Amino acid sequence: MTKIFLNIIKWKNLLYIAFIQFLFKMFFLHGYGFKTKLSFFDLFLLQLSTVGVLAAGFLINYYARKKEVKFPKYPIQKAKKIGVIIALTSVFIGFILSFNINKPYYGFIGVFNMCVIALYSLYVLKKTIFTNIINSFIKAYSVLLVWWCDLPVNLTTEQWELLFKFQLITIFYISLSFMGNIVRESIKDIININHDYTYNHQTIPIVLGRRRTKTMILIISILTSIVVLGFAISFIQNKFILSTILLLGTFPELYFIYYLLSARSDNDYKALLKKSNIVYTLAVMSIPIIAYYFKYVIK
Repeated sequence: MTKIFLNIIKWKNLLYIAFIQFLFKMFFLHGYGFKTKLSFFDLFLLQLSTVGVLAAGFLINYYARKKEVKFPKYPIQKAKKIGVIIALTSVFIGFILSFNINKPYYGFIGVFNMCVIALYSLYVLKKTIFTNIINSFIKAYSVLLVWWCDLPVNLTTEQWELLFKFQLITIFYISLSFMGNIVRESIKDIININHDYTYNHQTIPIVLGRRRTKTMILIISILTSIVVLGFAISFIQNKFILSTILLLGTFPELYFIYYLLSARSDNDYKALLKKSNIVYTLAVMSIPIIAYYFKYVIK
C-alpha cells in the first residue's frame, strides 16, 4: 500500500524537484559573498512547501480520476483526506517561511499555487498536449521560486555582474530543462500510445501520429543542440566552460539525436528514453562544475 501511495504522488519527481532547488541555491547563490534571504533551513521549508503542494495535487487528481472506480488500488477517500491535509500543511509552511524572511505576503503565493494545482488536478483528468507543457513548466517554475524568494540584496557592482551571469545561466538551464521534459514526455507517450488510446487520452502521438511526433522530437532536439552550442561558443575565450558545455551538453545531445533517427519499435523508444535520462543527468552534472569555476577559479 505504501508503494502505491508513493507512486501516486510520483515521489521520484518530487525528490528531483527538491534536489534541483538545493542545487541552484548551493551552487549559484551560496558562497559568493551575497547576502541572500533564505538560510538553508528556509530553503528546506520552501522545498517542503513545494513538494507538498505537488503531492497534494497528485492525490486530488487520483481522487478525481478514480472516484467512479469500484475497486481502486488505493482507497480514494483516504487519498482525498491525505491530499487535503498535505495541501493545508504546505500552505501553512509557506506562511511560516514568508514570515521568517520578513515577506508575509509571499505566503499568498503558496495559496495561489495550491488553488491552481487543485483546480488543475480536479478538472484535467485526461492526458493532452497541454498536460505535457504544464508538467514541464512546473519543474522550471520550482527553480524560479528559489530565485524569487532568495534574490540577493545590497550587492556591489561586481556582485551584480556575477549575479547577472548566474541569472543568464539559470535561464539557459531552465529553457533546456523545459524542452528536455517535453521530449521525454513525448517519448513516454509514444511508448504508451495504445494504453492512452484505450482511455481516450489526447496525447501528442495520438493527435499527430507517431511519425510526426518523432519529427517534432527531432526538431526540438536539434534546436536544443544549436542553443547549447551557441551558449558554448559565447564562452569560447574560456576553455574550461567551453569544454564542460561541449562534453556534458552538446556531445550527449548529438548522441541522443543519432539514436533517435534510428528509433522504430517500442523497445527502441524505451532505450531512447533511458539515453535521454543520461543526457539530462550529464547536463545537471555541469551545474556544480561551472559554479565551482566561478566560485574558486576566477576569484
